[in-house]
Amino acid sequence: MKESDFLDSVRALELELFSREFNKWLGNQSDSDKAAFRALRTEVSTYRSQLETNRLRVLADKLIELAPSLEKGTIELQKEIAEMKNFLSAMETLGKVIGLVSRIVTLVA
Repeated sequence: MKESDFLDSVRALELELFSREFNKWLGNQSDSDKAAFRALRTEVSTYRSQLETNRLRVLADKLIELAPSLEKGTIELQKEIAEMKNFLSAMETLGKVIGLVSRIVTLVA
């Protein structure tokens, strides 16, 4: 079972333990059973929170590890965008020159 699948299972269990049906069932139990189930419910919530925190910590570590590559890629992308803008500007200028030449040819002809 993958970690994400396990975390999803724990979330589903936690939701079930806080559901209306479960609370209705729990209302019919003895006080000691109620206390035990409430303690277990709190423990499940705590473990789910710890799992999510650990998962977020791993993701944060990966982001920190990949940050230089992301920054380098962003700089390269900005350079490529600038080159494309320069190319586009040159093509627009060339289009204007061709338009002017065609008008001159039309006037001369």
